Amino acid sequence: MFGSRIKRLREDKNFTQDGLARRLGVSRQAICMWEADKRGLTAEMLTKIAGVFEVSVDEIVRLQSISVTRKEEGMITAMRRVKEKDVEFQLNAPQASKVTLTGSFNSWSTNGIKMLKGKNGAWKANLNLKPGRYEYKFIVDGQWWTDPANKNTSTNSYGSINSVKEVTA
Repeated sequence: MFGSRIKRLREDKNFTQDGLARRLGVSRQAICMWEADKRGLTAEMLTKIAGVFEVSVDEIVRLQSISVTRKEEGMITAMRRVKEKDVEFQLNAPQASKVTLTGSFNSWSTNGIKMLKGKNGAWKANLNLKPGRYEYKFIVDGQWWTDPANKNTSTNSYGSINSVKEVTA
């Protein structure tokens, strides 16, 4: 149903199917099946895909005349109503000269999101995030760090550890 749009967005971002699969934590075969419209998408995965492409769910689902079932219509309406929450990320690194934040919320951009240093040496950044599970790391003076204050972690596809933040509704 949304396969051609997902494929177009993937190609626009110069992602391979493998690259997109790694970002989403799924197999390349799943991407292939979605793009061929041979496998359905959950609302949660559709939201995650939108996040990777940095587009709204609306931009994925608003295709030239598609037919959707009432159930699918209800899922799309529910996804549109999900509100973002203000989420604070903080790192105590008083000796650092530059700290950025990166993760699944910004497609792991190596530029990251600039964090501001407070007088007490704590670096902070606030993001508006929809409810969901987000993996992230700090880039501290060029070095990738997990969040020492967050014990919720996950092993990524490269075998290293990411910090995990769960945003609830």
